[in-house]
Amino acid sequence: MHEKSITTLEYPKIIARLADHCAFSASRALVQELQPSDDAGMVRHRLALTTEARKLLDQRPDVGVRAARDVRPHVLLAQRSAMLLPEQLIDIQMTMRSAAFLNRLLGRLDESYPLLRRLGADLPTRPTLDAHIEAAITDDGTVRDTASPQLHTLRNQIRLAQQRLQDRLNNLVNEFRSALQENLITMREGRYVLPVRSEARGQVRGIIHDQSASGATVFIEPLVIVEMNNKLRELEMEERREVERILTALSAEVGADAPYLLLAVELLAEIDLQFAKARYSQAIKGNAPAINEQGIVKLVDARHPLLTGKVVPLNFRLGEDFAMVVITGPNTGGKTVALKTVGLLALMAQAGLHIPADERSIMPIYRDVLADIGDEQSIEQSLSTFSSHLTRIIEILTLAGPRTLVLLDELGAGTDPSEGSALARAILLTLLERGVACVATTHYSELKAFAHEQAGVTNASVEFDVETLSPTYRLSIGIPGRSNALAIAARLGLPAGIIDRARGMADVASATMEQLLAEIQQERKVAADERYEASMVRAAAEDERRAMQARLTELEAERTEIERERVQILNAAREEARKQIQQIRSDLGRIRAQAGKGEISEDALTALRAKLRGVEERAEPLAEPAKPRPVRTKRERTPAATVSDDEQHVIAGDPQVGDPVRVASLGQIGELLGLPDGRGEAEVQIGALKLRVPVSDLERLSRRKARTEERFYSALPSLLERAIPDEQLDLRGQRAEEVFDHVDRYLNDAYMGGLQRVRIVHGKGTGALRQVVRTQLSHHPLVQSFATPPEKEGGEGVTEVVLAH
Repeated sequence: MHEKSITTLEYPKIIARLADHCAFSASRALVQELQPSDDAGMVRHRLALTTEARKLLDQRPDVGVRAARDVRPHVLLAQRSAMLLPEQLIDIQMTMRSAAFLNRLLGRLDESYPLLRRLGADLPTRPTLDAHIEAAITDDGTVRDTASPQLHTLRNQIRLAQQRLQDRLNNLVNEFRSALQENLITMREGRYVLPVRSEARGQVRGIIHDQSASGATVFIEPLVIVEMNNKLRELEMEERREVERILTALSAEVGADAPYLLLAVELLAEIDLQFAKARYSQAIKGNAPAINEQGIVKLVDARHPLLTGKVVPLNFRLGEDFAMVVITGPNTGGKTVALKTVGLLALMAQAGLHIPADERSIMPIYRDVLADIGDEQSIEQSLSTFSSHLTRIIEILTLAGPRTLVLLDELGAGTDPSEGSALARAILLTLLERGVACVATTHYSELKAFAHEQAGVTNASVEFDVETLSPTYRLSIGIPGRSNALAIAARLGLPAGIIDRARGMADVASATMEQLLAEIQQERKVAADERYEASMVRAAAEDERRAMQARLTELEAERTEIERERVQILNAAREEARKQIQQIRSDLGRIRAQAGKGEISEDALTALRAKLRGVEERAEPLAEPAKPRPVRTKRERTPAATVSDDEQHVIAGDPQVGDPVRVASLGQIGELLGLPDGRGEAEVQIGALKLRVPVSDLERLSRRKARTEERFYSALPSLLERAIPDEQLDLRGQRAEEVFDHVDRYLNDAYMGGLQRVRIVHGKGTGALRQVVRTQLSHHPLVQSFATPPEKEGGEGVTEVVLAH
């Protein structure tokens, strides 16, 4: 990238602010090296890392590299067998702990953080080195007494020697109190001494180590403690040598782990760089733009990251319908800010930084960004404003080509307007022919016409409020700007005669264009007002639609609740009817047993049948569990249809063969097999039972009515003719072809007898009889399930059957 253009666009200021978010010097060094890349893959990778770090920071604001330090100089010293100081070892320990922490944290992230997880997985951990430093050095940087047994012994001896020396000196203070300047013990040159008045120094025999500045005090080591002082110094020197031995051993460990420690610092710096980019993204409310390689720029609500206060967002596009934008408008209107914003955001995106713009923004990959912005007049080089601009433009023309963004501020200014505008048009046309993306600002009306007429070029303008005499800083693509000079002069009070004379002197073409621009801007304002009114109408309609939808939802909820209550009530009634029917079945079983013994009268049986039929009539509507009814719209609702024969309960007329009938005297449902004979008796089948019944005892039913009654009362035997069957049927000794009717009759009797479970004994043998029985059971309507009992209860020689009640 062109270094001077990068500086012109203030990219170094972005780098400085980014560095403020770094936690240690190694990552700050990476920030200083961060340059925009023209490799699309690299740019996408950088942006993806920033996005992952931003997402993690949004969830865990405290995450970071903690107390990591750039310990590479310490590690290199250790590699050269130098002894590290305790403070340096503590820095290494804290750095390794940061690496271990991030290794664990990033390793536990989910699949939405692939890049950070990879960085975390590469972080080396050295727990042994950490443990050794922890065992030898305290947090304040002193070597622990327990760092070695020898050091522990020496320090105990030192403390004992110091205590003895203190006790002896305290006695000497009391002994020489009259000769002392102060009653205290002090040290000089590492040895304990007494402060003696100069005139009394003859009273204290010893070695003079120092004298006060005034000469009034001499510091004497009494001869009686010289040997004790010597012993203490010897112990302290031995302690120092042991401490150095411990530090040297730890330094050697650091040197052995140097490759891992150096890698850890590099990866911690890389991770901290990503967190710094994420924190800066939070600070500027940034987003990652979509990256394309077609040269398309689309900035939505973009802001210059260095501007503070209330900033009017910029909406800008380039590269689809046009490759060049010419921005016109008044001074201080925001043209240069728009120019710098486009260039700076392009550099930030290619450096992997989020940009202060909406997430819908799109940025391309430029090979270079070239800018000529601002006045660089040079007195030393005798260059005028025009010359300095032209020098920069010549350099830009040398470098510009495809995939290059060129930013030109006040193109052609600083010289004769006619020549300047002609030169500007020639430069823009040259850049356009080379396929260069370009944004230029100007005041020349000729360039407005050029942008309007030339394919691939469009006008843009920064708006100006003539009423308030202030710019709005809003950029409008497709509309050239007005100078507004005469309008501003009129607002400021310049006499109308002068303004009229100026209008008369103005170029006719310029005046016509200004008038046309005024009309276009007025039309745009009217259109904007109409769009606003339309949006308000749409908003009101949407509010009304939402209110109606909310009411419909509320009504639907009420209907659902009512339907739920209906279903609950019906199901409760059905359950009650089921219990009554179950009770009657129990009564039937009991009465059947009594009937078999001749203990029940015909009257009692008739009364029970009447009761059974009454329950049947009440239970019929409740035979099926209630279900919520579907809601139908008016279009779906149809007039009530007539009730078919199949929907009626009892059908008038003589029964026909195949019709379901009720045998009134037995309370049973059956099927008519034959029409009445000469004696007026018809043949009816009830379950497996066939019998002749008088026609007068038959009642023709609808099939629906028959199914309902069969659900509760089907196959009930004559209470006077049948007894309760045994719970076990023994088929042993019978042939396979004989058992079918026998099993069918037994199951009917068992079902009508109210039995829940029965056993069929078929023996083991060859298994043929068992296979016939179980095949029949698998298709029998009265069988719910069947299974083989445990071996001690018969095993494969018996089949246990659960009946379908």
